[in-house]
Amino acid sequence: MDMETERRRDELLEMLWRLTERHEPTLGFLRQHDTEQRYEGYLKEFSSNGMIRMEEGRILLTSKGQKKARDIVRRHRLAERLLVDVMGKLASETEEEACEFEHVLAPELVDAICTLLGHPTTCPHGQPIPDGACCAKKKQVVEMSVVSLTQVEAGQQIRIASIDTQDPQRLSRLLALGFMPGSNITLLQRYPTLVVQLEGRQIAFEESIGNDLRVWQKQGSN
Repeated sequence: MDMETERRRDELLEMLWRLTERHEPTLGFLRQHDTEQRYEGYLKEFSSNGMIRMEEGRILLTSKGQKKARDIVRRHRLAERLLVDVMGKLASETEEEACEFEHVLAPELVDAICTLLGHPTTCPHGQPIPDGACCAKKKQVVEMSVVSLTQVEAGQQIRIASIDTQDPQRLSRLLALGFMPGSNITLLQRYPTLVVQLEGRQIAFEESIGNDLRVWQKQGSN
């Protein structure tokens, strides 16, 4: 199967997901978007392989089609968040690059990006980002809780859960210093500035940055 064929299939599934979100998954609406009729043949293919079913002019994704489309949409919308939150792009500039990202991101990398961004629930355009396995694991944690670094007492070793900031420069700075989700750090000092130890280095920063660093803390540790 060539790359262009796979890309077209993914684009159609993504389009059907978006039309379903808008309650417009009809053949008429699809043809309005597909003015060049690029996807007509793929509709027949999806119908025969169980990805979609047709009901009175409506195109309905089956459970098989929903799973595939969900993964594509998740990759696309997380790519948009990455472009805006980390790379400083405007939301209006993300569509083309996000389309490129969505076709090359491996599943494990998608979850890593989601964790890095703090499991965002919407893309920069306000559309919902489907949950992934990493989001489910976060929700299932019982013995640990996520708090900001400023809520931790000095002397504790904690693990970074996410970086919760909308400032691209701050996020880039923290990543450059090695503050990655999953990294272990020790809070050495709370006042007058926060001081942490990370990989043998002592790093000081202001309280506002500590508020953006979300860390795992065992329940009952204060």
